Amino acid sequence: MMNSDNSWIVAWSDSLGFPEAMPQWIYAAAALICTFCFVIVPCGALMSYFERKLAADLQARVGPNRAGPAGILQPIADLLKLLQKESRTEWNWKENIWLSVHTMALYSTLAVLPLGSMAVLVNTEMSVFLPFWAALVLALGTMLLGLGQNSVPGWFGGIRVAAQTLAGSFPALISLLCTGVRSGSFRWSSLAESQGFSPWDWTLLANPFQMIAFSVFVMSGLVLLAIPPLDGGLSMSDIHGGVASHLYGRRLSLFQFGRFYGFFFWSVITVVLFLGAWDLPVSLVNSLKSMGAHQLLALSELLWLLVKTFALMLLIIWIAKVNSRSRVDQITDFVWRVLSPFSLAALVGSSLWAGWRAF
Repeated sequence: MMNSDNSWIVAWSDSLGFPEAMPQWIYAAAALICTFCFVIVPCGALMSYFERKLAADLQARVGPNRAGPAGILQPIADLLKLLQKESRTEWNWKENIWLSVHTMALYSTLAVLPLGSMAVLVNTEMSVFLPFWAALVLALGTMLLGLGQNSVPGWFGGIRVAAQTLAGSFPALISLLCTGVRSGSFRWSSLAESQGFSPWDWTLLANPFQMIAFSVFVMSGLVLLAIPPLDGGLSMSDIHGGVASHLYGRRLSLFQFGRFYGFFFWSVITVVLFLGAWDLPVSLVNSLKSMGAHQLLALSELLWLLVKTFALMLLIIWIAKVNSRSRVDQITDFVWRVLSPFSLAALVGSSLWAGWRAF
């Protein structure tokens, strides 16, 4: 279902000179293609560079410095290197099928990716819950990708990914409900409007229970999507890479970029739910709207959202670099014994807080 507020579609079509009778599905297809090509891919290259530089600083190394000025072209060099590699194993049709399922499930979330008040394609009461469906399908595709490799690392990797996904989805869903209790809706626009530009207006600082929900949501996402340091199902030494043990060249680059996108997508959702979304100062927004600068407003909201998203991702990467990976049994035990009770406590506390303020 498309966004019920189509004013942003009219603004974009008028500014870009599109015909008035153009079907909405063409707008949707163009929006998805532009989002992937001009937002996701550049963000992936930048985060790859920042991650390598951060790791080098923590380990007293120089980091990328040969490919381009200050090594800025290193992500492109890495991609070209991967594309030139050939698989050393025979062609496996099952592996290719489940890699395709994995990829399609992952990038289906582009349709619900909130990138600004004028860049929300799907804005319904179910918008926030669609990523969970995609994450579960993604975990299924990842598990079957491992099982389809006919190898011990693939089998164990797939089973461990399934165990982590089932464990991480419950506290993440409960923490998400806490934000809906405060805003009164699960629409992306409502969640953003319930916050503000100032950190004091963010959901994170609305009450102590929202701070607990934020912490649980972030850690549950790391478990759900197997993001370091909680990626025991994919990177443990005893299974030699797990699901990705037989992936090389183009397939490995596709799988690795998919893992980045999952991390990026979860970080964007976290920012929208808890960290003020794309909200800019009200005076600035009113000035841009009065001038008719809709593109400048959309670009400013996108850049502000990406700044907070990158800051959150770099913080998580920094924590991952200075902490060792945990075993899968330790991760699932931590989720069920710690994160799940805290998420339920946060939901009960947020509900009581909202009821107290209402009366």
